[in-house]
Amino acid sequence: MSTMRPSDIYYSQDSISVEFDNGYTIFSTLNACRKHPFVIDKISPIRICNIYGKWYTLDNRRLWIFKRLEEEGHISDVWVQYVGRNQLPDSKFTTTTEGESVEIRQRSDFF
Repeated sequence: MSTMRPSDIYYSQDSISVEFDNGYTIFSTLNACRKHPFVIDKISPIRICNIYGKWYTLDNRRLWIFKRLEEEGHISDVWVQYVGRNQLPDSKFTTTTEGESVEIRQRSDFF
């Protein structure tokens, strides 16, 4: 493993869910990281693979959080785990912006 700046990593999907499998939202996780910096170290490294010379993540929600934290000056880099291109199925490589941005899908009962 090594580290990279979140701004040097691209989204592999065109949209992300607002909620993680554990029930926490990307917003609550971001706020926890802002208030309690030790939480950042509890987040698993993001997996990345090289496609067309760019590093794309398999962990788009975590990348979204890390990009916000980098923009706000809370972090400068994150732990990454390099994986092979075969770890990112074509059906999951849905970016329509070459990984520059991602839409957040809201649950209908979230608000």
